[in-house]
Amino acid sequence: MVRLQDIQTALMPVVGWQQDYNPQNQIDPALCQSESGLTFQGAHPLCTLANVRAIMPDDYLYKYPNWANNVAYAAGDKVKHGGTVWIATTANSGSTPADNNPDWKPYNFVSDFVRNLMVQGINTAVQTFIQEKQLQQETRDLLERRTFFDGAARLAATIDPSGKIVGFEIVPVRSMGVTTKIERIGLQMIGATGKVTLYLFHSSQVAPMRTIELNFTNEKGGFQWFTPEQPIYLPYIPGTDGDGNDSGGAWFLCYNQNDLPAGMQALNVSKDWSVEPCQTCLGGSIESWREMTKYLQVSPFGIHAPADFAEYPEMFDIGQIGYTNTMNYGMNVEISVGCDLTDFIISQRQMFATVIQKQVAANVIRTLAMNPDVRVNRNQSNATRDELLYELDGAPQGRPTGLGYELKQAYKALSIDTRGLDRICLQCNNHGVKYRTV
Repeated sequence: MVRLQDIQTALMPVVGWQQDYNPQNQIDPALCQSESGLTFQGAHPLCTLANVRAIMPDDYLYKYPNWANNVAYAAGDKVKHGGTVWIATTANSGSTPADNNPDWKPYNFVSDFVRNLMVQGINTAVQTFIQEKQLQQETRDLLERRTFFDGAARLAATIDPSGKIVGFEIVPVRSMGVTTKIERIGLQMIGATGKVTLYLFHSSQVAPMRTIELNFTNEKGGFQWFTPEQPIYLPYIPGTDGDGNDSGGAWFLCYNQNDLPAGMQALNVSKDWSVEPCQTCLGGSIESWREMTKYLQVSPFGIHAPADFAEYPEMFDIGQIGYTNTMNYGMNVEISVGCDLTDFIISQRQMFATVIQKQVAANVIRTLAMNPDVRVNRNQSNATRDELLYELDGAPQGRPTGLGYELKQAYKALSIDTRGLDRICLQCNNHGVKYRTV
C-alpha cells in the first residue's frame, strides 16, 4: 500500500530538467529544480527537451476545453482559445483570453506534457520498488476489507437529530509503516433521501482533510454503500498530538445532524464499542474485532455543532466531545489495513534520484523510437529506429550495454535500509540459530 499522490509531490523536485536556452521554448522553472543535482539530460544525450517536444501527440491540445463565454472559471483553470492554451490568473466569467487581459495568461502546455513524463517515471520507479519488497516479503497486507460491524439496525431504532456533529473517532496504531484505507462507507437512514455530507478531520489540522458528499437514495432503511471517488487513507502522523508523546493524533469521520435532509433519521445498531463483543451478539464477530483492534481504535462520538459549521467547517475542541459507546449514527465503514512505505520513501527520496533520472530518460527514448512519425527527431539526432533501440537496449548478444542496462543496475542498487519501519510490517529475516544432531 502506498499513497502515490503524496509520493509524486515529494519526489518531483528530486531530479529536474536543464532549462532550454531559447526563452520561447523554456518550461516551468519548477520542473528544473533538482534536489539531487541530477538532470534528465544527463542520463543520455538523446533525452532533450527538443526531443520531448517532438514526441508530443499532435492532438495534445485537445485535452483542454474550448473557452466559453458563459462559464465561470476559477484561478488555475486552463482553456484553449485562438489556437493558444490559457490559464486563468483570477476567477472570471465572460472575460476573453488575450495577451492584454490580466485575467488570463498563456499557458505552457509543453510543461504539462513534461510533468506527465516525470510522474510516469516516478510511478514506475515506486511500483517496481514496492513489487520487489513484496517479493522479499518485506511488506504485506494486514487486514483485508473488514467492516466495523456486521448486520444492520432495526427500523424502529431511529436517532432523532439533536444538533450535533456525530461520527467515529479513529485512532490508528502507533506505527509509521501501517496505514488504514477506507474502502467503502455505509449509511443506514430512514424517512428521506438526499445528500449527506461527511467530513474527515485530523486532530492536527483545523480544516477538514476531505469533504465527502454521498447521495443517499434508500429511504426504506436498508444500508447503502458508497465507494469513494478518491482513495481515503488514514496514516499514522507522528508528532501531532501536542503533548510531546508522539501519539499520532486521531481521525474523525463525521457529519452534522443539522445538515441532514428534512425528515431523515439515522438508524442505530445496538453495539457497545467500548468492550469486546460477545460471541452471539448482533454484529459481534469476536475474531474480527480482535484483528481490527490490533491496528486501530474506533469510538463513536458527538459534540454540539456551531451554528456556522455548514459554512465554515472546522475541527472542533477534542476536549469537549462526548463518547457514545452504544451509537453508530447510521454509519458503517469497510477498511483495509496494510504496510505503507509512503513516508519511508519520502524520507529516503534521494535514494531514488538515479532510478527516476534513468527511468524518465528511457521512457523518452523508447517513445522516440516507437513514434510512427520521427522525421523531426531524426533531423536532430540523425538516428534510425534500430539505432535508438540500440542506445536503449544495447546489442541483442554480447556484453549488456545501453541505458536500459544502466536502469536495471540502478534498480538493483536501490537497496533502502528499512529498519525505520515498524516491526509490524517487516518480516523478521533472522530465523535463529539452527542446530542439528549427528
